[in-house]
Amino acid sequence: MGVTLSFISLKGGVGKTTIALETASVLANDFGKKVLLVDGNFSAPNIHLYLDLKHDSTLHNALNGDNGLHAAIYEIYGMDVVPASLNFQSTVDPYKLKKILEKHKHRYDFIIIDSSPHHSEMLPAIAAADKIFVVTTPDDVTLNTSMKAASLAKKNNVPIEGVIINKVRHPRYELDLEEIEKSFELPVLARIKDNKKLIESYHQKVPISVYDSMNEISKEIKRFAGSLAGIREQRGFLSKLFGKDFKKESVNRELMRQNFYESQFK
Repeated sequence: MGVTLSFISLKGGVGKTTIALETASVLANDFGKKVLLVDGNFSAPNIHLYLDLKHDSTLHNALNGDNGLHAAIYEIYGMDVVPASLNFQSTVDPYKLKKILEKHKHRYDFIIIDSSPHHSEMLPAIAAADKIFVVTTPDDVTLNTSMKAASLAKKNNVPIEGVIINKVRHPRYELDLEEIEKSFELPVLARIKDNKKLIESYHQKVPISVYDSMNEISKEIKRFAGSLAGIREQRGFLSKLFGKDFKKESVNRELMRQNFYESQFK
């Protein structure tokens, strides 16, 4: 039985879709996992645009009862993807998402939901998840909205595994890991630097983890996804020499690996 993960944020532009998509890509291509990536942004979906994915049926059709979810699953870059519709004419009940996905969990190691940044649309993605990851950028404005997203998940009693800090640009002028962990009372699991190569990869409609696996974004996503897959992170020469890791997020990922992977799959 697979596990359903939702990536959430209450502010657009933080790179939540990027993190969800790249995590799915790395789990599938680097760790050989069977992955279903679901566009849970009901009013403004864009995963199909990122991937230039041609489709006839969508999540909206499944939620509307037009067909089963299987008709809306498309394989691309080693993962299965369920796109949503930008121009669906009927009103759908997004809270059916959990029930629909439950029928497919036995087929996958991971189901990854890219949630909407809108409050009413994010709640169904939270309800459908087994675990939550909060995506934020390291600035005060985004931090406050991201904390509200975390609060909503806690109220719904869905475990929050931790925080992913995205688009790190100028650490001197941004909130650091300790400040963010103190604000959320949650561990930071990855710090992803902004990189122009990401724009290049999406211009080509290819995940950066496929387009440039040695890019610093790809490497950090791989470290994060590896922990989800139960892979112990390789320690560098200096950390082996001195018997410790120097990056706090590496320690957090190892704790997540132990608590999350071992409890879920063993």
